[in-house]
Formats: sequence, C-alpha cells, structure tokens
Amino acid sequence: MQEPQEQKSISFPEFLSIIRRRIVFIGVVVALAVLGVGVYSYFMPQTYMATATLMPPEQRSSGGGLAALLQSAAPGISLGGMDSKSSAVSSDIITSNSLIERVIRRLNLPEHPFFKGLDTETIVTIVKASLYIDTRVRTGVTGIECTISTKYFSTEEEISIAKQLSSDIPNAITACLDEMLRDKNVSTARKTREFIERLMAITKHKLDSTQEAMEQFQLANKVFTIDDQTKAIVSSAVSIGTELSKAQIELGAIKQQYQPNSQVVQSYEQTVKNLQEQYAKAQTGGITEDDKYSIPLGNVPHLGRKYLNLLRDIKIQEQINAYLESQRMQESIQEARDVPVIQVLDKAVKPSVRSTPRRPMMLGMTFALSLVFSVIWVVLSAAWGERKRV
Repeated sequence: MQEPQEQKSISFPEFLSIIRRRIVFIGVVVALAVLGVGVYSYFMPQTYMATATLMPPEQRSSGGGLAALLQSAAPGISLGGMDSKSSAVSSDIITSNSLIERVIRRLNLPEHPFFKGLDTETIVTIVKASLYIDTRVRTGVTGIECTISTKYFSTEEEISIAKQLSSDIPNAITACLDEMLRDKNVSTARKTREFIERLMAITKHKLDSTQEAMEQFQLANKVFTIDDQTKAIVSSAVSIGTELSKAQIELGAIKQQYQPNSQVVQSYEQTVKNLQEQYAKAQTGGITEDDKYSIPLGNVPHLGRKYLNLLRDIKIQEQINAYLESQRMQESIQEARDVPVIQVLDKAVKPSVRSTPRRPMMLGMTFALSLVFSVIWVVLSAAWGERKRV
C-alpha cells in the first residue's frame, strides 16, 4: 500500500532562490502592468470637480400685523424669521426639478457642447447625478459639489469644457436658488401690499364721506363739543371699534390663505365675535355690568349723539388708515429689498487639476499589486512543478 506523500513547505531560502531565478519574469510583468495602466490613464475619462459653499440663510423678520399673518400662512418655503440652521438650502431643494430646470435655462445647456442633442429631461437627470450636497448640520454651511467627466480619448478642448462646466453648474445653482427664494419673498410681499391698498381705498372713501357729513352737521346744527364724560365713552368705543376693525381685516387676510372651516379661521372669527359683543356693550352703557360712570349713548340728546357717532367713525377710520399705511409701507420696503437670501461663502472655481484619474496613486497601486500577484504566481508555479516531478 502506497503511503501518502507529505506536503513539503517552501523555506525562506528556497523562496528567495525562486524569486532570483524568475526576477526577470516578475520585472516584465510589473513593468507591463504599470505601463498598461499608465497608458490607459491618458485616454480614460478625466473627472473634474468644483465646489460652491453657502452660508446659512440670513434671518429676516417677517414684520407684524398682516405681513406676519400672510407670510406664516403662505405654503412652501419659509422666508421670514427662519432658523439659521434650517433646510432652506437642503439637498431636496437644490436637486429639485424646478431648480435644475432654472439652471438649464440660465446656462442654456441644451446648446452646450457637453449636452448637445439631449432633451431637457435627460439633462436634468445628468445634472442631478453630477451633484453631491454636503450639509453640515452643526454650522449650517452647505457645500454643492459638481463632478463632470469627459469621454474616452478626450481632447484638450473637451477637458477645458468639463473644467468650466464643473464650476458653472454650482454657481448657477446658487444664483437660481437665490432668485427662486427672492421671487417667493417678493410675491408674498406684493400680494400683501395689494390687499392692503384695496382696503386703504375703501377706508379713505369712508373717511372722506364721514368728514364731509360731520362738516355739514356742525354747520347746520352748530354742535362743536361734548362733555368729558361723554368723551370717555367715545374713547372706549373708538378703542374697541379700532381693534374690531383690525381683527376683521386680519380675518379677511387669513381667509385668503386658509379654508373657511380651518382652526385658524375659526379662532379669528371668535376674536371678531368677542370684539363685536364688547363694541355693542360700549354703545349701550359700558363694557362691564358694574360700570357706573358710562352713560348710554341713547340717552344723549339727539344732536349730541349724532355728533358723537360721526366723531367716533372719523377717529376709527383715521386710525385704521394709519395702521394700513404703516403696513403698506413695510411691505413696499420688503418688496423692494435687494438683499440676497442666499449668502455665498465660496464661489465654485474652475478646477486646475483633475479629481480622477490620479496617476501617481494608480501607478503605485498597480506596481504593488502586480508585484504581489507575480510573486505569488512564480512561487505557486515553482511549487506545482516540484510536486509534478515528485
């Protein structure tokens, strides 16, 4: 019976002897591998990357009154009073179709040599794939990286186009993002201003009519003043009436943004209802039941009562007009503001060196791997040949 052969291990001196005998073969393999990879690196696609860095959006006050109501009710992107670390420049917005299509129109990419002959949908897909959005949560800084690769056997002109495009796209994204957010801001301010101007026209017409009626009344009846106690009643009625009118205006603004059965609308309707009840009580003798000093206006002599009513209406309309004028001026300023919403920390610069291929790294890795594999091959071949001889 034949005994099984013992496997003989290769000692280190034998290993060195094998390497010395086949050193030429190993050198040729390594040289060919390095040469092949080196040649391939010259005609493989060249990749270039540029990065634009954005600071967190600046904090803006959305103002008060109607501006705050309409801007808080407006759907979509928040513009006023946003957190400096919010996602106004998040990857979802930057890579949205609407923004990428703005970039395509801005750079006229369908006519660009890199995208020549491609439809808009395909260009959108390619641009999205070339982007990497780096959002740093702690600092709120956002980096927009764009990577563009050439084709095989690229010419110097194609390489120059890829370099320029890798910086043009991030810069166009920052510009288009700023335009999109500013358009939203201006649109909200414009709608608010136009709504206020319509109310101002109505209020001014009422004020002119009431002042004319007061003038005619004073001339006809020679009524020019009332006592201090009655003035206090008028002052209370004016104050409540002013708040009631403001609440009704704000309710009208809210109804432009929300459904009639929404909780926000119902809350403002309840506020209006409460003010209407207080206003009614002020007309009949005081807001509270234990008010012993107010005189019901119905008990004031006829001329005095009519005078007070006219005076009350004038005061209310004057205050409402002043309130609307301040709101209109605030929205006009906001609409005309030219402060960028997006703050660019670093613009994307045309890269001077490629991202890939990195020839020194490629050649170094090829040298190491080819050397290891060729040595393994030589040793295994020698071991296999020795085994066959035995």
